[in-house]
Amino acid sequence: MSKGTIFFDFDGTLHNSMKLYAPALRSAYAWLVEQGVVEPREFADEEICGWLGWAVEDMWTTFVPGIQEDMWRVASKIVADEMNDLLRAGKGALFEGIPDVLAQLKAEGFSIVFLSNCGRPYCDEYLAAFGIDHLFHATYCAAEFDFIPKWQIYQQVADKHPQPHIMVGDRFHDMEVATQAGIPSIGCSYGYGEPAELEVATRLAAAPSDIPLLVNELVRLDQDR
Repeated sequence: MSKGTIFFDFDGTLHNSMKLYAPALRSAYAWLVEQGVVEPREFADEEICGWLGWAVEDMWTTFVPGIQEDMWRVASKIVADEMNDLLRAGKGALFEGIPDVLAQLKAEGFSIVFLSNCGRPYCDEYLAAFGIDHLFHATYCAAEFDFIPKWQIYQQVADKHPQPHIMVGDRFHDMEVATQAGIPSIGCSYGYGEPAELEVATRLAAAPSDIPLLVNELVRLDQDR
């Protein structure tokens, strides 16, 4: 019998995405400069990481206001292709201890679910590359739900998974899942969100190793109600 379900965001929560995303986004931006769409400029990593976790169209139309769809689609493909090349070259990484965290939660009887603003190929390739695909009971990718907000995806799939539910993530999209559904959340302050994005989190994890303890604490609080 499952002790409950833990919904995990991926980029910035499990995946240390900046190792791949930062060089890939800079390449895409350089291409946009070549096309005359934007002016040359430099980006600090702190600025780039703020775009992680967004649905692709929302990201590009906010990052480059007024950009035409054909342009952001090509730029998006440049990002995806370069990230994939870097992943296959062994440049990617999970945050420290993530495989052990997931394995521990699964061994304790929790269902582990992937919920991310990504596409299916990204999900499947990256989970397999990091050797953690077998730890998930289900994977939900925003592209398969026409990129509706993450909280709406959760509401469509929630009934498939045993209660209680906990959302774990590093961005406002993840906290919105929890606030809309009235479930507890763990905000990953080691990730890429600004502190204000996690103000509504039920608990904060300063490192991945904090997550199992916080999960069990929240489950006990739910049982004591």
